[in-house]
Amino acid sequence: MDYIVPISEARGKLPYLVKKIAQMGKHLIITKNGKAEVVMMSPEELETLEIKSDQKLLASILRAEEDIQKGNVYSHEDVFSNV
Repeated sequence: MDYIVPISEARGKLPYLVKKIAQMGKHLIITKNGKAEVVMMSPEELETLEIKSDQKLLASILRAEEDIQKGNVYSHEDVFSNV
């Protein structure tokens, strides 16, 4: 369950709320005048959302995972042996 807190309450409890959200992996929704204003989430979750929204990057990751499963990989030495 996400936490919903008015901005007036969040001001005084921000360090506590940041710690709680980080530990529990939840979202913090901060409201202003009864409406959602911002959402706080972990950096990892933000990164995941950004990757999922970038179709080219997501396709590239999926192709890379397929190559790994098929054994189509090169060692560090193979890649840099002629450098």
